[in-house]
Order: sequence, then C-alpha cells, then structure tokens
Amino acid sequence: MENIFGIIVLVAIAGFVAYKVFGNKDSVAPAPAKAPAPAPAPKKAPVVEAKAEPKAKAPSKAELTKLTKKALDEKAAESGIKLDARKTKDAMIKDFQKEFKAQQK
Repeated sequence: MENIFGIIVLVAIAGFVAYKVFGNKDSVAPAPAKAPAPAPAPKKAPVVEAKAEPKAKAPSKAELTKLTKKALDEKAAESGIKLDARKTKDAMIKDFQKEFKAQQK
C-alpha cells in the first residue's frame, strides 16, 4: 500500500514536469529581431560661397544698461573687447561703445 502511494506521487511529479517542459506549446518564443537597415549615406551639402559678413550693429546704451557688469563684460569679450571690471558700469558702457565703433572701422 505504501508503495502504491509512492508510485502515484512519482507519476504525478513526472507528469507535471513533462507538462511544463513539453506541453506548454501555446506560448510562442519571440522571433529573432531583424537587423536594422543600414542608414542611407549622408547627402553632400551644397557649396555656398562665402559672403562678407555684414557689420554688426552696436548695441544701444539702453540695451547695455539692462545688463549686469558681468554680463556686459561677457558681451564685450564675445566682440573681442577687453573691459576693465573695476570701472563703474557707465564707464564700462562708454568704453564698450567706443571700442566697438573703433573695431567697425
């Protein structure tokens, strides 16, 4: 009697394992992903002839007054102008405008 229970338990376990391994055909394995298509070759940019840069317009005093001393110094540096940060803001603005006009000539 004890052997019959042991055999039934073993058959049940073996059936369960067989079901999990072989009987689960409903789930489809994911198909391997296709390799992405190669990117098209970049198009050549049209050749543009270099034109003379138009002269930059000097910022107005009102625009410069709105800036902080640090921002004013950075704006001057972008134009290639070196300002003395120890001066007052008004003096820096005057120097900036003077140097900017001198550069444009």
